[in-house]
Amino acid sequence: MTTTRTRKRRDTAFPEDDRIAKFLHEAMLPEHAAEARHFVKLCRDSLFVRTWLFERFATKPATQAAFRKLLADPANIASNAPLWSPLVTRLVLSEPSPQAGGEGPHGGLSEARILALIKRYQGGGMDAMTFLLVRLWTRLAASGRTDVPAAFLDAITAHWTALASDPSGRLVHDFLRAVHFFSERSEQVIGEADFGHANSWKIHVLLYILDYPKVRYQVGELHDNLPVKYRHVDRRAIRQFCKEHGIRRDQRPGERPALADDSGALKASRDD
Repeated sequence: MTTTRTRKRRDTAFPEDDRIAKFLHEAMLPEHAAEARHFVKLCRDSLFVRTWLFERFATKPATQAAFRKLLADPANIASNAPLWSPLVTRLVLSEPSPQAGGEGPHGGLSEARILALIKRYQGGGMDAMTFLLVRLWTRLAASGRTDVPAAFLDAITAHWTALASDPSGRLVHDFLRAVHFFSERSEQVIGEADFGHANSWKIHVLLYILDYPKVRYQVGELHDNLPVKYRHVDRRAIRQFCKEHGIRRDQRPGERPALADDSGALKASRDD
């Protein structure tokens, strides 16, 4: 008599299935439960938040009242409200400086605006936000850090929304280009050679403006402080560059300072 054995079917579990299952579990939670989980995670991850919660918020009625006011009407909370230390309160309540056409210390532009322009030219035509986020993410991964810094969360969420909502596919294309750009250079210092000649002189101009803040700049000053290899750039191109980005020019006649040496000693790490 022949006995037929029935073999048990073994399902293959893929790591991706676990990630999807974890996400679906989170996604199916009621909103209040998901929010509470995030709050617990924040408290566990942040010694600062835990200390403030138990030692200040829990014991000081004035902090509780100020925090309620902050939640209800953040625009009208005083900078000296008894929330945190004066410095931390000022930082928490701070807003970005005007990005263009303002009274920034760099030819009318803020430091953040100058840095944004540097990233734009380093990206060489790629979407600047995509380029910047991929750069930050590769540095984060290289450091071994596994959690996402709190300062990145809003930007990552907004950019993911933009990527998924872009019917042209341009942002996705730029994302892949940025990943390829940085993965090719993962074992080397990224410098001006990686950004191309046409963009590198503009990056040097912006780095000079960043390092030497003033109300306005003479075109000759910006030209004379370029590295020697970029001094063939026509001054009209520098003038047009300043005009395009709203960098104020000093058109009065006078002596032009030369603050960088002939080697154009703007460190490669500043380009990175």
